[in-house]
Amino acid sequence: MKNAPLPGLSFLWSWGVFVWILLIVSLIASAIAVVWVKHQVRLTSTQLHKSVKQDYALRVEEGRLQLEYNHLLSRSRIEQIARNKLGMSPIVSSQERVLLLPERALEP
Repeated sequence: MKNAPLPGLSFLWSWGVFVWILLIVSLIASAIAVVWVKHQVRLTSTQLHKSVKQDYALRVEEGRLQLEYNHLLSRSRIEQIARNKLGMSPIVSSQERVLLLPERALEP
């Protein structure tokens, strides 16, 4: 006697059913892949939005710091601090002293 497949399950061995099962498995796998890729895109989009927001905040902070730096280095502010806090005043010609060094002192 030959080993014959069970009478009720003989349709499982046909190529048509195999192709249908393969298509259904492929469909499920591709659906899962689409959901996963959409999730990854959303995560990446959120990270990009946060990075752009942080970049904007850093640029604003850089601009504020640059303004503060320019203010601290302004000539009028430095002169005002020198006069008021340090008691300094501009040099007048009667206070100038010029020192002349002999030429030998300039040689290395």
